[in-house]
Amino acid sequence: MKHFLWIALILITATSYAQDVAFKKIIANQKVDPTLATLTESEQSESGVVLKNQLFIEYTFDSLGQFSCIQGIYKRIRINDSKAIEMYNKIILPVPNTNDLLYLKARSISKNGTIKEVGLEAVKELEEQGRVYKILAVEGIEAGGELEYISLFRRNSTLFGSEILQSDIPVRSSELKIITPSYLQFEAKVYNAPAAIGTDTLNEKRTTTVLVNNLKPIHEEKYANIKANLVRADYKLSYNLSRGEERLYTWQSAAETFFDYLRTGLEESKKAVDAVLVKEKIKGLPPEIAIKKFENYAKTNIAVKEEEDAETASAILQKQYASKAGMMRLYITALESLNIPYEIVVGTSRASAVFDKEFDSWSFLDEYLLYFPTTKKFLDPGSPILRYGMIDQFMEGNYALFIKKKKAGTETIPEGEIRLIPFSTIADNHDDLAMEVSFSPAMDQVQGKVTRQMTGHQAAQLRPYYHFVKAEEERKNLTNEIIKSTLKPDVTYTNVQIKNTNLNSDEVFKPFILSTDMVLKSVLERAGKKYLFKVGELIGPQVEMYNEGARQFSIDMGNAHSYKRVMKIRIPEGYKVSGLESLKRSITDGKAEPIMGFVSDYKMEGNLLTVTIDEYYKQVLQPLETYEIFQKIINAAADFNKVTLLLEKK
Repeated sequence: MKHFLWIALILITATSYAQDVAFKKIIANQKVDPTLATLTESEQSESGVVLKNQLFIEYTFDSLGQFSCIQGIYKRIRINDSKAIEMYNKIILPVPNTNDLLYLKARSISKNGTIKEVGLEAVKELEEQGRVYKILAVEGIEAGGELEYISLFRRNSTLFGSEILQSDIPVRSSELKIITPSYLQFEAKVYNAPAAIGTDTLNEKRTTTVLVNNLKPIHEEKYANIKANLVRADYKLSYNLSRGEERLYTWQSAAETFFDYLRTGLEESKKAVDAVLVKEKIKGLPPEIAIKKFENYAKTNIAVKEEEDAETASAILQKQYASKAGMMRLYITALESLNIPYEIVVGTSRASAVFDKEFDSWSFLDEYLLYFPTTKKFLDPGSPILRYGMIDQFMEGNYALFIKKKKAGTETIPEGEIRLIPFSTIADNHDDLAMEVSFSPAMDQVQGKVTRQMTGHQAAQLRPYYHFVKAEEERKNLTNEIIKSTLKPDVTYTNVQIKNTNLNSDEVFKPFILSTDMVLKSVLERAGKKYLFKVGELIGPQVEMYNEGARQFSIDMGNAHSYKRVMKIRIPEGYKVSGLESLKRSITDGKAEPIMGFVSDYKMEGNLLTVTIDEYYKQVLQPLETYEIFQKIINAAADFNKVTLLLEKK
């Protein structure tokens, strides 16, 4: 796609001439400054500080008139401790091929002003998990010193891009410059921080500059989309002024481009796809049943290989593997043959970025879905574990480009519209626990039956494993892990039953159920003539959240979901129970209609104690100011683990 778009750009470019790359001049004039920065008190407490981060992206023509893109990087970093030394003593170079490196220099500057340099001659290859990296080892880095890193390299010429401006350590200044021939106009937008953005034109070059200052370090946080929250600058080509003032690469032109791209080879592939539809007895079925049956066929017989080029549907049927774009072509060809209305959806995961409908950068268009307007349901052709009606939870709640067919006379043309992909609801995503237990005559253990029932995204965490794992021993190991994480590691169990694991049948639309008979000793402890019953531990280990620093990011729960737990506990005849009031808890956000909460209660009828727990999160995205109560609700389940009842003879 990107290669195709650059060809289109070159065809509409007015002139071709060689230009000097601006970053080369900076390199030529650059002098080593051995003076070390003076740090603030807060900067001294960090592992290091990025004193200056400069990125230069220049679109130009080489001496042969070929359009190219050159990127320059300059960084100056203060090293404060061994962690920073570990972070920066090896620099991973952003190029697959050393020939693309035009200039490279890394310098360590010690506390006493000693400078050590390494360059292109020191570049080595490192292979990890089948991937080859180019690395540069830097000599002489020490705590209290600084690192200066400069590189210039050829990179892919893309019309749209995104640059992270933040780091694991504080950044004093981060600057991005996009330099082009003056008639090419890029636009930039910064997310998650205030920024200064300006444009100037000099000597037939246009420079767009983005500047952000005083960025905090990045810290991992639970229930947060770290990547989407990073300070970044997105940019895109918006105008070629040599050909007019029409805006380029709009959402509508994206709709036209992706429509053509994902329907490539449709007509020539119809015969091969029709043969499959007839063989699999899909032709003539009601539309929704036909969709499900074709999806089962495709996801059973066609493997998804990310690195593959997109091919036509007929070629994919022969090879039996495809890229995600190729899978889209296969489904679209089938849907056309079945005459089932559909819309192409192109968007991005909200874990990576919040789709900005106001900034028409195609960098937001990197994931594919299908939408069926008749049923209002989605399908993900590229996911082997999800089926019709369910998509990746991080595609939900984000805007996307919807592309539908429109008749213009005798011609079929695409029409694009930015719409929101709705969240699934709390009714769709459950993880429920039902338990019936009693005490042994010797009062040394509890025993009973446990059933865990999961739906929606909660079920999708486990069901696919049982669908794909066929070896009995592997299934046993998986079941063992689930039961021990559901209850306690010391649990013993028998008579396990697992239901609704087949992704290629209607079982996928039913709750995933795991039930077992179980025995637990560790929840019961003798204390003289009394017994301590650790009833809270019956719900299994729970997540705890503690603050190591101030919360940075807003909350993302992944999906709206709930945990309903019902424990029916038969108290032995002749015993009384103390501490029942500790079972009653109510922690919510305090709203008239709470959107999140942990509510537990009990009922005693004769010698049957029934404990109920309802933990729920109705809203996926929650603002930073709700974090304190959110943390209390998350921790409420872990606190419930500590509830202990006292049993003694009457």
